[in-house]
Amino acid sequence: MEEMPSKEELRRLAYKWKTGTLTEEEADRLAQWDQAQRDEIMELSDDSEGPDAVRDRMYAHVLASINPNQRPAIRRLMPLIAIAASILLALAAILYFYIKSKPATDQIVKVENDLKPGTNGAILTLANGKKIVLEKTRVGAIASGINKSNDSLLTYNQPEEIGQNILETPKGHQYSVVLPDGTKVWLNAASSLKYPTKFVSERIVELTGEAYFEVVHNVHMPFKVKTNNQLTEDIGTRFNISAYNDEPATATTLVEGSVKVNEQLLKPGYTAISPVSTTTNVKRADIDQVIAWKNGAFSFEKTPVPVMMRQIARWYDVEVAYEGEIPNKTITGEVHRNVNASQALQILSYLNIHYRIEGKKIIITK
Repeated sequence: MEEMPSKEELRRLAYKWKTGTLTEEEADRLAQWDQAQRDEIMELSDDSEGPDAVRDRMYAHVLASINPNQRPAIRRLMPLIAIAASILLALAAILYFYIKSKPATDQIVKVENDLKPGTNGAILTLANGKKIVLEKTRVGAIASGINKSNDSLLTYNQPEEIGQNILETPKGHQYSVVLPDGTKVWLNAASSLKYPTKFVSERIVELTGEAYFEVVHNVHMPFKVKTNNQLTEDIGTRFNISAYNDEPATATTLVEGSVKVNEQLLKPGYTAISPVSTTTNVKRADIDQVIAWKNGAFSFEKTPVPVMMRQIARWYDVEVAYEGEIPNKTITGEVHRNVNASQALQILSYLNIHYRIEGKKIIITK
C-alpha cells in the first residue's frame, strides 16, 4: 500500500489545490488521503458524547491532519443538526469539498461592509517625544542610528541619543524591531514595547500586549521583560509573552532556552500563567498555537468564543458586541490572518453562531 502524504506534503498539495495547479497524480494522492481520513473519522464516534463534543473533536481531527498555513475559506454545506451521525455526514461533505473542488470565486460569500485584515505598521516615539508613523515613512534612516529596514522592521545601530523609545502597534497592525543588543522582537496588534536606545548596565524592556522575543545571549547581562503581572528573565532564548490588559492573565511561553518568570524556572514547551490576583502557575503549552499569530494565523483549541473575538477585534481593528447572551461555546480550528473578516468568521458557522458587520463593529447574534 502506498504511503500516505506527510504533513508537509499535505500543506503543499493543499496550496496547489487552492491555486488550481494540482496534477492528476497529485489529485490521486489527495483522494487516497481523503478516504483514509474518512475511515479514521468514523472510528472517532463515541455514543457517550453529545453532538457538540463529537463535532468539535472530529473537526479538530480534520484540521490537525491538514494544518495548512493557506487555508481557503470553507463554505458551510448544510445546516448543523443535533445528532452525531448527521455531523459525521456533514464533516465528510466538508472534507470532500475541501479536497476535490476547484477554487472558484463563488466559494467565498461576499459580505457588505467587510473588514480587511491587519497590516504592517507602528508608531515610534523617540526619546525627545517625537512620534513617527512608520507605515508613512520611507525605508532608510529615521534618526541617528535608527533605521526602517523594510515595511515591517525597525533596527538600531548605536544611536547617538540615549533615552527611552516606545514602539506601538495600534489595532490592525503588527511590526518587528531589532533592539540595540541584536535581540529581535515581533509585536502583535494592539501592543507596545518600551526600551532604551542603548543597554548600559542592564537589559530591561516593558511590554503591554503580545510579543515574540529572540534574545541575544549575554551571560553577564540577562534580558528582562516587565509586564503588569510578570517579570521574565533570560540569558538567551525564544519566548512569547501575552500581556493584554483586557485578558484575565499574563502568559509567558518558552519555545527554546531557559527563563525565569516571577522567579519560577520555565522549561521549553511550558507556559507560565499569572492572573491578576493569584500566584503564577505553569502548564504544558501548544507552541504552534501560541505563536501562530507570528506565523500569520489564528489558531484556536477549545477557545471560548469571547477570547477568539478579542483576537479578531485586535487584528481587524473593530469593536465586538453581543446581542443577547454571550455564546458559551468553544472554537477549534485555524484561519489565516491575511483574509477578510467575513472569511475568518466562517469558523463560527460550525457552532451555528451568526454575526453581522456594521461599520467597524462585529455583532454576534443568535
